[in-house]
Amino acid sequence: MTDTVLVNHLLEPPNVISGISRYLFALLEELAQSRRYRYVLATTWSADKLPASLRQTSIDIRTLPYHPKTPVNVLKQLAIVPRLMRETGAVLEFNCNPVGTFWGGWPRVITVHDMYMETMPASYPRRHRLWWSVLFPLSLRAASAVVCVSDSTRRDVETRYPHCKDKLVVVHEAPIIDAAEPGVTRSDDRFEAPYALYVGNVSPNKNVEILVEALTLLQANGRAPIVYHVGRDSAGLLAEAERRFGCNIVRKAGTLSDAELVSAYQGAACFINTSLNEGFCLPIVEAQSLGVPVICADIPVLREVAGEGAMFFAPDDASVLARRIETVFGDEGLRQRMAQASLDNAERFSWHKAAGETQDIFDAVLAGCAMPNVANVPQHAGAFGDR
Repeated sequence: MTDTVLVNHLLEPPNVISGISRYLFALLEELAQSRRYRYVLATTWSADKLPASLRQTSIDIRTLPYHPKTPVNVLKQLAIVPRLMRETGAVLEFNCNPVGTFWGGWPRVITVHDMYMETMPASYPRRHRLWWSVLFPLSLRAASAVVCVSDSTRRDVETRYPHCKDKLVVVHEAPIIDAAEPGVTRSDDRFEAPYALYVGNVSPNKNVEILVEALTLLQANGRAPIVYHVGRDSAGLLAEAERRFGCNIVRKAGTLSDAELVSAYQGAACFINTSLNEGFCLPIVEAQSLGVPVICADIPVLREVAGEGAMFFAPDDASVLARRIETVFGDEGLRQRMAQASLDNAERFSWHKAAGETQDIFDAVLAGCAMPNVANVPQHAGAFGDR
């Protein structure tokens, strides 16, 4: 008889796509196809709002009420999850979030996507930091294993919670968008070529002021390329950076559907990332999977993820970023080499691989064995980093 895994998706808001929900849906689709385990999804989403590809699997979907306040949500989980474990006969709980149930005698695997609450605490309200400081250690202690989406995130957890070292396992994410999806086209009249893309909702870790400063330097010399921002600027950080430099230099594309984003990537001369801190940085791998040259900040997690397929710059040096952008836009042969390097690097990541590694963790937990040794991730030199 196939063992049952209860998938905990109760902390994410209902019917609203988030990075964690996208991660879980992509992973869960592959998990269900393997048939190594039977899966019950405890979710706040209505079944009809879930991706069609997920509804078509054998997953048992249980929709439950949502509470937006994290501490209340977790307290409700302490009552709901034990009942579901009993009703479904589940032998293990897999939580796509880092906090949730922290008592009960069953094996439990949690997921840590980043450690921003502790690596950049000033960016979060005090009450959020308070609840994190209470709930995360409890969840961490109760977990049989902890999935980290990058080796950089694993090191962040280990540094702050060394007693959990043996629980930590790296399972990389993978591209979610697909150029082969229906409705994807190769052109979009909203984007004036040639252009670069800057993708992601602007938050303090994104370091967007360095991009604005670099473009301002290029503009002063009459060489500023077109750069589009795809995503939201809810806190006005991009707008504030432009006011500080006295310009309106980044074009705003807003949020795009997956098909529109694929089209935007495919038409781009390059993709730019300026982050000071990331858990994984999925847009880099998505851009690379579509053969887009990548320029990104030289921080450990981006060395790990972008690998040999990127050109790097010091994240506090706008002049170097400006030179990188100018070099890539001015050299078609270099763009072609970088495009191929992007494709080659992206082959390291797949949801099929991630699902297999995740189920290996389930196997190890249930067998009482040591965690699979997949955390030794090389830090790549970067094929274009010294230009």
